[in-house]
Amino acid sequence: MAEIISIHFVRKRNNVAESCDHVTVRSNFGIEGDYRSDKFQIGQITLIEAEAIDTMARKLGYDIPIGASRRQITIKGIKLNELIGQNLRIGHILVRVEDKCNPCKSMETKIGPGAKDAMNDKGGIRCRIIKGGEIYVGDKITVEIPRCHFYARLSSFCFKLISYLKRLSNKA
Repeated sequence: MAEIISIHFVRKRNNVAESCDHVTVRSNFGIEGDYRSDKFQIGQITLIEAEAIDTMARKLGYDIPIGASRRQITIKGIKLNELIGQNLRIGHILVRVEDKCNPCKSMETKIGPGAKDAMNDKGGIRCRIIKGGEIYVGDKITVEIPRCHFYARLSSFCFKLISYLKRLSNKA
């Protein structure tokens, strides 16, 4: 069964990711205290597979500390890329898997040389928070079938549109 093995958050941009055993997650916001959390942001919470980190470490030839990927939740026991468009129950919270979380150039400095390429297609997923609450290391993760697939897909589309428009208005 899939479960959380670590939780990390970053208080200020470019700070080191801090490890903790539980966090509060707010609906349509993200992790309280994480600088990346905001309304209508696609990556309100990010997940990555521990197995993918192990594969990257073997490929790179050096250890990757948990939390170095800057993803907030490290899990084991489930393939994340296959879950895009699904709902996940993580402990008591409910999230919608919106997209892959592709690595950026900063992985070269946060993890080490070659990390960006090694993470390609293994960088985790971005989720939108549907129902918030507390999550803890050790919480189980299950896939939940949305009651109405059409509504879930329409909701994701509208959310992405609002997120895009918000980014455009911030640039103006």
